[in-house]
Amino acid sequence: MEKEEKIVVILLCMALFSLAIAYTYFYSGSPSDDSISFSSSSVPGDKVRLEGDILTKRFTYSGDHLLMDVDYGSGSVKVFVPSGSGSNDVNSMVEVNDRVLISGTVSEYEGEIEVVVDSSSDVTVL
Repeated sequence: MEKEEKIVVILLCMALFSLAIAYTYFYSGSPSDDSISFSSSSVPGDKVRLEGDILTKRFTYSGDHLLMDVDYGSGSVKVFVPSGSGSNDVNSMVEVNDRVLISGTVSEYEGEIEVVVDSSSDVTVL
């Protein structure tokens, strides 16, 4: 092998190694989940995961939004599913006493903390 050919092979190996490192660093598995577990210290704006049992569920008087009370072990929290985010789908999917996994954003409504769901796919029956 000529000197120039050896240099080309070394450069190609270095490029492949760099790509492998970049792939491992940027795409190391599933997409990053920046949500945290819901707790009594969660504040508005937090992206949270919540696992618990549905205590109650009902539609709001206006707007066709779904409101659920979920027992997460250390207490209960209201979960709000807006009508534009699949409230009817979630209502038909879950029943009282079902164990669910919910992802959403902590919000405050009339002085109470609640978790707002963005999409019906953010509610999973376990």
